[in-house]
Amino acid sequence: MFKQKTKFLSAIALSAVMSVSLLAGCGGGAKEPAKPAVQAPIKLGVIGPYTGPNAKPGQSMKQGVNLAVEEINKAGGVKGRKLEVLFEDDASVPAQSVSATEKLINKDEVSFLIGTFNSATTLADMKIIERDKTPMLVPIAVAIEITESGNKWVFRNSATNPMQAEQLMNYIYKETKLRKFAVLHENTDYGKGLMVAVQNYVKKNGGSMIAESYSIGDTDFYAQLTKIKNNAPEGLIICGNLSEGSQITRQFKELGLKAQLFGFGGLSSFDFNNVAAGSNEGLIATSYFENASPNPLAQNFIKGYKAKYNVDPDMFAAAIYESVYIAKAAIEKMGETKDIAAFRVALRDQLAKTKDLPGVQGPTTFDAKGQADKQVMIIQWEKGQKKILYPKAK
Repeated sequence: MFKQKTKFLSAIALSAVMSVSLLAGCGGGAKEPAKPAVQAPIKLGVIGPYTGPNAKPGQSMKQGVNLAVEEINKAGGVKGRKLEVLFEDDASVPAQSVSATEKLINKDEVSFLIGTFNSATTLADMKIIERDKTPMLVPIAVAIEITESGNKWVFRNSATNPMQAEQLMNYIYKETKLRKFAVLHENTDYGKGLMVAVQNYVKKNGGSMIAESYSIGDTDFYAQLTKIKNNAPEGLIICGNLSEGSQITRQFKELGLKAQLFGFGGLSSFDFNNVAAGSNEGLIATSYFENASPNPLAQNFIKGYKAKYNVDPDMFAAAIYESVYIAKAAIEKMGETKDIAAFRVALRDQLAKTKDLPGVQGPTTFDAKGQADKQVMIIQWEKGQKKILYPKAK
């Protein structure tokens, strides 16, 4: 009996030892700290013209976004989540842009959008973002209708057509005696919007103006320029982008027109200067951003951009870079959300509250329509370089 009891107790002891050993082997002993679960990235969709007549600024858009995303992810992401960027090409075609918007929202399930380059494509996309309740930051397209449409899902961190036109015309009327103008504009929402804004300014402040138009992709402007030459304007204001703008300035010189040349944002980039090949000498244009800016955020951006791409950034890269950081600031103020739909709504609500947010183009505050009050600079081309005419150096 005693031997049986001893054997039984020995078996229990052996079983206990084996159990402890098994538990230790399975992690039952001192456990290693559990690794935090990796959170899904926050997807953003960027629509732009990566092919077609505006591929040059489209490339700047890509580079500006990639730099911002790289910086943010390197610093730990946004609330512990990485940003993941998806690009879709619209080639400056509204129908293609709409398809890109549909894909990014409904197939790729991005949290928000940034784009586009053209006003016509942006206006077309806005119907989709409103229907699918997805916020969109607009850093470049300038048609006034974008933020006058009542669409609460759009937020623009660039100056509108009227803002740009008024600031350029204020400079002309204050600094020159020119009062007889011709406007040559692309037949788009962007071009027509600028033409109307200039026309309204001239009517209000005195002077005269004629207007001629062209289509995107045109290369022959001799007919329009000949009509303009016969009218003998003191100033020719080009409302278009670099592909057509560079051809216009070349043909303007060939025909011997003597008017002062003016333009807007599309004619203030070094890409425009390179293709214009000297025909832009003396042209005065608006610009959203210049590398001479004393803004510390701008200087950090310029340094990072040059280190990554070995070129100076243009205003398109700066504007879209800034828009990524505007979204980041809004996401950081959001609470927890249960799904992608709730995330989009919460982000829209925080974007609407953006006030005095520092950025490479200066502070951003969105009004009730989603429009930021942005000032432009006035530059003049001199021997392939830009001279800042306004604001004047202190």
